[in-house]
Amino acid sequence: MSTSMEAKREQVVSAALGVFGRYGYRRTSMDLVAQAARMSRPAVYQHFKNKEEIFRAVGQLIAERVTAAAREAGRAGRPVVERLYGTLVVKLDLFAGTIDAEFRAELFSEAADIAQDVVRAFEDAYRDVVEAVLLDCADELDLLGHALSARDAATLLLDALAGITQAREEPEVLHARLRQLVELTVRGLTGTPEKR
Repeated sequence: MSTSMEAKREQVVSAALGVFGRYGYRRTSMDLVAQAARMSRPAVYQHFKNKEEIFRAVGQLIAERVTAAAREAGRAGRPVVERLYGTLVVKLDLFAGTIDAEFRAELFSEAADIAQDVVRAFEDAYRDVVEAVLLDCADELDLLGHALSARDAATLLLDALAGITQAREEPEVLHARLRQLVELTVRGLTGTPEKR
């Protein structure tokens, strides 16, 4: 695919992310996507055969962006709570910041039906990132590996994050809940108060 064609596809996908977030899957039309991408409807069809294909491409874009940002946020050099919160808040910010609360459940449901493979690959990659942060902080988390494995802790955090992201609350409320979740997790995995 030429650079120009790839740039046009990316233009459509980036525009579609906002459209799906604003209108949900069912109310999004190819016309709305074309308008947001500042292209004609036939031009959009030159790159994607239907709305479902665009939705899958949006899912892949989200997966790439969130996973890369989470990896960056989890790098060493900050306290455990900040690293873990930074790794998780990336996903929360994307969903709470770009998807209207009214459409979050619908979009998650549609993604599970239309792009199950994309969702599964994203969840696995994201869990790997969270697990890597936990393992990197293992010397500060005394009970990691004893009370709970890093994999199980990552899975538990991501399951809780999924619930938080689907709540119909303002972003600041969701951020506060995530912060509390991370602090409780770190406290629960830390054996001694001075390591908190």
